[in-house]
Amino acid sequence: MNIKKILGLTVAVLTFSTLIPQALSYTDVTSSNKYYEEINFLESKGLLPATSGTFEPEKKITPPEFYEMLMTFAEVDIVEDSEIHLPYTDIDSSNPYAKYIQTALNYKILNPSLLNPTLRPNKIMRKREVLIKLFDTLGVGVNKLFNVDEFPFRDLALSGTSAPYFFAAYNLGIKESDPSLALASKQMTKADIANILYEIYQSANNNNVNISIDMSGGNTIDHPTFDIFVDVWNTIKEKYYFQEEIDEKEMLYNAIEGVVNTLTDPYTVFSTPDETNVAQTLDSEYEGVGMSVEIIDDQITIITPFKDSPAEAAGLEPNDVITKVDGTSVSGLSLETVVDMIKGTAGTTVKLTIKRDSKTLEFTVTRGYIFYQTVSLEFIEKNNKYIAYLNVVSFGDETYNEFVQAAQQIHDKQQEEGNVLGIILDLRNNPGGYLDTAIEMTGFFFDENKDIVILEDSQGSETTYYAEYYGEENEYDYGAGLLSEYETVVLVNDGSASASEIMAGALQDYKRAKIIGEKTFGKGTVQELLFYNDDSVFKLTISKWLTPKGRDINKSGVTPDEVVTNSSSTTDTQLEEAKKEF
Repeated sequence: MNIKKILGLTVAVLTFSTLIPQALSYTDVTSSNKYYEEINFLESKGLLPATSGTFEPEKKITPPEFYEMLMTFAEVDIVEDSEIHLPYTDIDSSNPYAKYIQTALNYKILNPSLLNPTLRPNKIMRKREVLIKLFDTLGVGVNKLFNVDEFPFRDLALSGTSAPYFFAAYNLGIKESDPSLALASKQMTKADIANILYEIYQSANNNNVNISIDMSGGNTIDHPTFDIFVDVWNTIKEKYYFQEEIDEKEMLYNAIEGVVNTLTDPYTVFSTPDETNVAQTLDSEYEGVGMSVEIIDDQITIITPFKDSPAEAAGLEPNDVITKVDGTSVSGLSLETVVDMIKGTAGTTVKLTIKRDSKTLEFTVTRGYIFYQTVSLEFIEKNNKYIAYLNVVSFGDETYNEFVQAAQQIHDKQQEEGNVLGIILDLRNNPGGYLDTAIEMTGFFFDENKDIVILEDSQGSETTYYAEYYGEENEYDYGAGLLSEYETVVLVNDGSASASEIMAGALQDYKRAKIIGEKTFGKGTVQELLFYNDDSVFKLTISKWLTPKGRDINKSGVTPDEVVTNSSSTTDTQLEEAKKEF
């Protein structure tokens, strides 16, 4: 069921009311609080969580607390304890907020990542994330074609995806003390959330905001051949002699896979609940060999072995084509099936037959327990000073937080000792990950707003995504600009793909960093993961991406400013060359 139908209807039928100050049951919300009346009003309507007497208005909001407030405000039925089955690795049913999280999952407000199914329950939520989630969930109308001449913010680019949401919020009366500032990365408090919910409530009642209620369903396929499909389906059910063979679920899955298989894009894949999705190969904790694979030109191809993984130790390389697993040909098998064949209990072995250029090679890999931090930092001494060596192995759920910590360590060392020569950013064998994470991390290297990537959709429309800069006084809090003063060298190779190419491409376009190494993999498309109630997953290519200067690197890769290969098995020639830049 579409959450916008339920929540939009709930908001729309609320009757108009004005603020009527009365005694709060929250003992820690006093009349001196900026949003005292708003909190008071929502509590009187039962639209804020019932607690043991405290609200903690100035507490920075975390995801569990946010979903408690959202589900309470929406007045939906909260699940019973027996119905809680959280899919996350970092929060379980014993958490006091589990029932609200499960309710959000049931309504598809939350969509767990297969890359790394974590909720990050202690993460502080930012204003951009909060506004988009609230407006989309509650069906608040957001005009994507607003009058740019009326756009009030001087710290938010018009081209960004969040701009229409902030403009809509501004028109609802959700403003900072300085209305010309959006403060998109501001850490939100519970009182801030209550204020936004109050404004949404009042605007809905005043009909000043368009509450979207889509009751159409939109499930009709307008094509004459679809009628044939329905007729064949019904005829089988009614007249087929071997009725015991009919498995409707299997028939539907096969029909869906048949549709998807007519598409030639190697990254568009449908996975049934029984299949292991390829994204799990990027989990930071699992048992296997530690590598990312995809189907390219109908061949199971290694994108990259992870750093210090069994796959890397065995000698597997990017662009190796897997032809057999334990002697069994993988020709014609799905990617998920092959991944399942390769993964297994730590300590066991798997034999992979590899096609590398014109050679056929065999590798025996001992599976291990794969656990890695996605960002690592070390300081390399040179001439009594130091080069900050920053290695990023993927762009996963925890990468941004890990990167912030590393960047702050570099910043602190420079402030205290003044001896940091520059940064070597190592993106070699980084298969990519989250687009937003790559954009935000790239922003660390600039002291002004910068366009980072352009997405082109199927209609040819382009949307530019940028990294925001919040000023020197906020660098430490938000990250953007924190590394802008350092000379930077980026290392890449043919295992650098997707999000790592976005980062390298942007830094190269602006001549902000020198790129050293080998031409990158050339994955210039973006995929969306769609999760369904039966645990099936559809990974769909939704756009092509271009560098800020409009370069299309799909299948061609990012060419380094200085091409250097690692020809020695004992010396990291690329790293040694990078050190010479400082």
